[in-house]
Amino acid sequence: MDAEIMRVHSSLIPRGLDEEVLARCLSAAGPDRCRVVTPHRQDKMAGSGAFRDRGAHAVLSPTSVDEVRSLLRSLVADDRGPGAVRVQPCSTGLNWGFGADQPADDGAVLMELRGLAAMRELDLDNGIAVVEPGVTQGMLAERLEGSPYLLNVTASSSHTSVVGNALDRGVGLHRQRTEDVLGLEVVLADGRVVHVGRWPGPRVAPAPYAHQVGPGLAELFVQSGMGVVTAAAVRLIPRPETHRVVRLAFAATALPEAIHFLSRVRADRLASGVIKVFNSQAATAYGGTSDAGYFAYLHIGGAARMVDCAVAEVTERAALAGVFAPPRVHGPDDHGTTIAEHATLRAYAGDPTANDAMVEDIFRVPVRETELSGTAGWLFFTPVLPLNSAAVGRAADLLASAVEPTGTGMVVGHTFNLMPGGWIDMVVSIRFPRDTATSRRAQALLDALHDRFAGAGFLPYRLDIDHADAAAKLRDEPELEDLLARLKDLLDPHHLIAGGRYASHR
Repeated sequence: MDAEIMRVHSSLIPRGLDEEVLARCLSAAGPDRCRVVTPHRQDKMAGSGAFRDRGAHAVLSPTSVDEVRSLLRSLVADDRGPGAVRVQPCSTGLNWGFGADQPADDGAVLMELRGLAAMRELDLDNGIAVVEPGVTQGMLAERLEGSPYLLNVTASSSHTSVVGNALDRGVGLHRQRTEDVLGLEVVLADGRVVHVGRWPGPRVAPAPYAHQVGPGLAELFVQSGMGVVTAAAVRLIPRPETHRVVRLAFAATALPEAIHFLSRVRADRLASGVIKVFNSQAATAYGGTSDAGYFAYLHIGGAARMVDCAVAEVTERAALAGVFAPPRVHGPDDHGTTIAEHATLRAYAGDPTANDAMVEDIFRVPVRETELSGTAGWLFFTPVLPLNSAAVGRAADLLASAVEPTGTGMVVGHTFNLMPGGWIDMVVSIRFPRDTATSRRAQALLDALHDRFAGAGFLPYRLDIDHADAAAKLRDEPELEDLLARLKDLLDPHHLIAGGRYASHR
């Protein structure tokens, strides 16, 4: 049967794909669970990020944990040496700006996990959901409608994976999504299943506490090539009695004063969730417009009387600060004035569906077609900053100096996300037409941002596939790299699971 399968697929084998690797994949998965990346698809693999093509690869599509286990056991290359076959897991693949569904390693076999789409448990007494990688934030948010809890939505399509985004340390509208993770189910390279962190079960009382007794191991599988995560227990957010979103607009020259003001609002706990500060170019990059230099969104949620008091306090302080335009206060049912603003307001409320209109306005195609047929390109750079005016001003200057020589044709925006933990997630968005010349300039700008910000000590917390080799340099500790390599050799001696975007064991 294997010979017949190979005969049927032989005309589809693109240049660079190891035929023995394909034979292993077809034998392990069968023709229904393994497809070949054709030359036509390969040409499009650069996708919205215009990244370097990783070479042809096969795509495995398991639909259960048992199938994941079986595939990994079948592909262990004990007779060919470490790394003969490399499997790159992905969830729904909509990781725009960082590589989408492309593996970081050349020629890796992609394991799509969107077929694992079960909501295994939804505990509305304790605010815990156990979901598989194919469960999208739209699916989970819909199930939570009318319940006492809402999802910590991220500002991307409703079709994106809850598990995948959390494992890449994505940022929601209320906190970083790794803070949502209570426990993980992981299939190791030899097919064994382990549960790390606080995993709900018959002997474990359900509680939103993320730790087991002893050393914590859940973080070992975040931004990691140590195993294949097949489910996560995630913490939900209690739905407030009511909420408001205060919008504050200010000029670019007032950025230091505005950041100082917002940091005090954050410190005094007048705002709940992430305070988002967009510049006008970011509004354009996300499909909106603005006539202000910057505008901030502050979410205030809780008991109605408390919300009223906090809104009054914030707006009075803003008026006294003397740097803001008159505040605009949005209620729970407000739609905003732009596509991007509407998406932000709905996301604070735990509803990601408005994000799809924003994404489709950018790419001009349905969400699922963005990598194959969208005309817009999108890249992201995400450094971490201290929450102070000097750091923010320095970052804005670094960005301006990198953008100035790049010429026209791109829209480069930036957002400062003031996180509840007292730090800033800066998101630089680069939107460009997907022609060859502009794509190259966009990639060159991304390279420059990595170099300049690293020189200032502002290191990224997420990497795209073209900058995966920077992971070890950013950690800059040989002893740590040695420890990670030893752990990789222990858990995956054949290096079956691809290193991915954050590993030195590539």
